[in-house]
Amino acid sequence: MEVTPHFPVGAWYRSRRKNGWMMMDLLLAMTLVVLTLTAFLPLVSQTVRLDRKAHIQETLLRQAVSIEATLFQNLAYGYDITATSDSLQFKTPLGRKKGFIIHRETLFVRLSDGSLQPLTGGIGTVKGCRILIRPYGGQPFFSHQGRAIAVSLLLVEADSGLSLPVTLMVTSLNEGI
Repeated sequence: MEVTPHFPVGAWYRSRRKNGWMMMDLLLAMTLVVLTLTAFLPLVSQTVRLDRKAHIQETLLRQAVSIEATLFQNLAYGYDITATSDSLQFKTPLGRKKGFIIHRETLFVRLSDGSLQPLTGGIGTVKGCRILIRPYGGQPFFSHQGRAIAVSLLLVEADSGLSLPVTLMVTSLNEGI
């Protein structure tokens, strides 16, 4: 005679159902899900916020490097430089007139053909980051300081208000020519 274990199909389910254990398991599972979401939701939102802030800071830094390089290269080799509070005009080594102008919180390059090309303001920058130019430290944007040209800008991201100063002193290598 062979003895087989006698486990009727569904016996475990029926016994738990009779005692209400199924509802207790469901309630426990739902409670754990709610607690987990409650614990991790602020963490996820903080991570998204920090990522957005880092993205904006990187954009500001890249824009500052681009502006510094452009200003330095043009001013170091330019001559006959004229600076007003919101514009610079100079001649290139080839004798063409160029310059920089700040209009409506945007920095523009005045090309040798007279047209303007924006360096800031959301055009050519990272999508979703509108960068404005504001005065820094109560100084004019552009000024003469002895033989050097001083540049004082504050790059500000429009939505977040994060900012990065750009200060530069450039002496033309063609001064006195």
